[in-house]
Formats: sequence, C-alpha cells, structure tokens
Amino acid sequence: MRRRLNELVHRPNWASLGLRAQVIVSGFVVMALELLGGRLVATSFGNSIFAWGSLIGVVLSGLAVGYYLGGMLADRSPSVEKFSAIIFTGGLLVLLVPFISPVALAVSFSLQPGELGNRLGPLLASVLILGLPSTVLGMVSPYALKIATQSLARIGRVSGNLYSLSTLGSIAGAFSAAFVLIPLFDLRSILFGMGLALMAVAMVWLPRFAKVLTLIAVLIVATPISGPLSYAAVYSGSIVYQDETPYSHLDVVDQGSRRILYLNGLPHSGMDLTDPNRLVFAYTTYFHLGVLANPDMESVLFVGGGGFSGPKNFLSTYPSVSVDVVEVDPDVIDVAQRYFSVQPGPRLAIINEDARIYLTRTEKLYDLIVLDAYAKTYVPFHLMTTEFMQILHSRLTPRGVAVSNLIGSLSGDTSDLVRAEYKTITLIIPNIATFTTSGFVGSVQNIMLVFAKPASPSLIQLFGSEPSTANIPVPPDYRSHMYQGPLQTDDVPVLTDGYAPVEDLLNPVTGQPYIIEQQFGRVVPVVPSVQGSGAVAFLGIVLVGVSWLVYVSDRRLR
Repeated sequence: MRRRLNELVHRPNWASLGLRAQVIVSGFVVMALELLGGRLVATSFGNSIFAWGSLIGVVLSGLAVGYYLGGMLADRSPSVEKFSAIIFTGGLLVLLVPFISPVALAVSFSLQPGELGNRLGPLLASVLILGLPSTVLGMVSPYALKIATQSLARIGRVSGNLYSLSTLGSIAGAFSAAFVLIPLFDLRSILFGMGLALMAVAMVWLPRFAKVLTLIAVLIVATPISGPLSYAAVYSGSIVYQDETPYSHLDVVDQGSRRILYLNGLPHSGMDLTDPNRLVFAYTTYFHLGVLANPDMESVLFVGGGGFSGPKNFLSTYPSVSVDVVEVDPDVIDVAQRYFSVQPGPRLAIINEDARIYLTRTEKLYDLIVLDAYAKTYVPFHLMTTEFMQILHSRLTPRGVAVSNLIGSLSGDTSDLVRAEYKTITLIIPNIATFTTSGFVGSVQNIMLVFAKPASPSLIQLFGSEPSTANIPVPPDYRSHMYQGPLQTDDVPVLTDGYAPVEDLLNPVTGQPYIIEQQFGRVVPVVPSVQGSGAVAFLGIVLVGVSWLVYVSDRRLR
C-alpha cells in the first residue's frame, strides 16, 4: 500500500497531475481562508491594523509550524496516501470554521473593553479560527516535495515547480475571494465549498472510506440542516437585511418607526420610516454648521454615504443646492437605494469611488465638504493626513467650508485621535472651530471639526455671535457646545501619509461606551445556542472528523 516518490514516476500521467492539483488547491484555500478570516474577525473587531496583523501573523505562524511538521513526517515514512490524508484533514478543519468562528469571536470579544483587549481580542480570534487549518495546510508543500523528488540532482527544479504551483494557487485564491467569491456568496457557502474541494482532491490516493466520509459531508452541508450557525446579534429590533459587502458586514434593522444601518456591528445611519428626510441621529444636525458658515453655498460633497441621511436632509432643506456623495462600498449604495429611500437625480450624484482618489482626480470645487467616513473601530488613515487635507483644501471654493465628524472625546486618552486630527488640519487650514455633540468633553461621542479657508470669516467669532439661523436647522444650543478652551496637541503627532498611527490613537476609544451605541445599540456576538439545525450539522461534521481520525490512527494508511 505504501507508495513513495520513486514509485510515483512510474505511474500514469494522471497521478502527477493529481499531485499538482492537490498543491494548487491547498495554496488556493490558504490565501482565500486568510481573506475570509478578515471578514469574520471584522464583525467584532473592525478592519483595524490589529485585526489584519493578527490574521496575517497567525496564518504565517501556522504555515511555519506546518512546514516543520510536514517535512518531519515526510522524512519518516513518505507515501501518497498519508499526503492525501493531510489534505483531507485540512478540508475537514475548513468545514468546521463556520461553526467554530461564532464561539471563537464571542470568547475573544469578552476580552474587551480596554487597550489590551483590543489588541489581544483579534489575535485570540485568529488563533482559534485559523490556527489549526493553517498549520495542517502548511504541511502540504514540504510533503509534496518529498514525494515528487526522485533524486537530489533534480531537487531544485522540482521544488521550484511545486512552490510555483502553490503560489499560483494562492494568487488565484486571493483574486477569486476578493473579486468573485465574497461579492457573490455568503461566507458559510465559500468555506464549505473550499473544505469539500480539499477533500475531493485528497481522494485521489485515499481508500473508499474517505470517499464515503466525503459523500456524508456533502450531504450535510448541502441540506437545510446546515443552516448558518452565525453569531447571535443583540438588536432591539428586527433584521430587515444582512450582507457581506466588499468592506464590512452590513445589517439593516428596524426599531419601531426607525431604520438603522449597521456596519460591522456599529450604527452608521438612521431613517425615520414615516419621514425619510428627517435626521434621526442628533449629531448629523451639526453638518448644517457648514451652511451657517457659508450660507450662499450651492454645491455640497458628502464623503461617506451610509444611509444617505445627511444628503437627503440637505436636498429637502435647501432646494437650490446640489449634492454629490462619494461612497467606496458599492453594496452600501445599493442598500441605501433599496432600503433608505435614496434616488439619484439631477441634484444628487452618487460616486462609487475612494474619496481621496475622487478628490485627486476631480476638478470640481465645493462650497461645503462633509467628512463622514470615520467609525469608532476603524478610520481610513489616508483621509486624515496633511496630504489629504491639502487635496481637500484645493477642492474648496474661496469661501468653502468643511465639516469633519470624528468619534472620540476632547479630554483623556480617548481624545488622542481627535486632537491629532485637529493638529493636522490646523497646519493646512487654521480657521477652525470644535464642537462636542453631547456637551461633555470627556465622553466618547461625535466630535465636529468645522474648518474654512482664510477668505471666510473667523469661525470662532462667527459661531460665538448670534448669526441668523433662519431656514438652517442647526441645533438650537450649538453655541454652548463649541469648545472654547485650548486644545492641547503637544503630545499627539501630525498625521502624514508616511506616519499615521491611527490605530494606536483610536485604540482607547474602542473600549469606551459611545453615545450613539448607547442610544441605538451595538451588535454583540454571543455564544450560539446548541439547539437548532446548525448545531445538528456541526455535530455531523464533528462525527465525520472523529471517524476519520480514528481511521487514520488505526494505521490503515500505508
């Protein structure tokens, strides 16, 4: 039964092709699994550098351990059956990921709040979800090299060919996951498909028992009992729609007469179902401060669409104003049109593009630019640097104004990101005013930075006086929310394209309660119930795995 490499060369051509197929598929799954892991972890920890650093580090660590173990096992007793058994085991582990990840995320999330939890949480989740599959799949390349090498004289060519095939598989996995699989299919289906693909290619040199187990696994994942066993989300409402977008996990939730858009578990936009143009989140009324500073405005740009609550309100409030919205996520745009009463028209243009790219390419000037693309757990650093502020400055009309919505505070360690951005902006546009939306400088809340070109009047003097607010729905007490004291910036950096440690600056904020979260609730992963069809499918896959391990340990593979 045992077949070593020198026997493989005497086999028909299909055997050599089978080995190559196994290497390619394994490489494909490793890279695709890493990208899918990013989507899983983002539901609890956002798309921070800590989340992606943890994912990449865990996968590389698993591969390193797998290379070592695979080489050691290959030297002991190499055979194509044992090689295929490794791949088959990897397939079973990938099949278990959709069932393990909810519990792993719940356990990891329990480390929060606190700075240490924000760093260790995604690391622990990555280890629990991807550690074992990455290790087993890492064993494939060295074992394949042992099987495929006839002599030391050809080891360079053979190793080059195999690692090239494995890398080509990883390239295909990266592009397929990013451009095809994630946009078109749910994560559960993709993971099931990859697990079954590994098991299928592994059957080339495995006995009939493996084929029977594969058939059972196919029946389990292809029938209704494999219904998604995803994390349970705590909502005070009913879920209308869910989606995995190219950038985040998206939920549309109805809470009575309000409809809320959640991205990666945090509320990003709201709509009154009885009056779609009314502003639901109080902080969005502060966008109108830009109109107060430039009442003759005609063109407005919103950076970040969400549910388009701000753009809709501006269109209904100011009949002579045209609004452009640049939103990077195409699925968010689609959801806004389907569920949030958004319709492009002569006065509303929707641009599906990264805001920095758009502002760099366009020659259009705006009277008001609203920056509303930042979240509590993630900020696009390239929209906060001096280089970006220079671009933004060049796209404002001579009396143009910008309003930036940040989440943080004005005192304590939760103020670091706000103060760093304040320092960065004032280097380019020193005419600036700062507003708290809750009135308490130490609370984690929406902080509004309003800044204007020097041709505009001093914003501090303007907002400190009593200008006419006719037909401008600013908060009636906005003046009392303007921060009058000095904003200390000596201990925070200027953000540049070359140095923008936004994750470190943002980190203290993520562990603190946020005013909007307290009002509309955050998605909190919890340990899923053992009841339901998903649990039946999980137990079925576990039994398949146990049966396989018992079979292998019985030394029936020679």
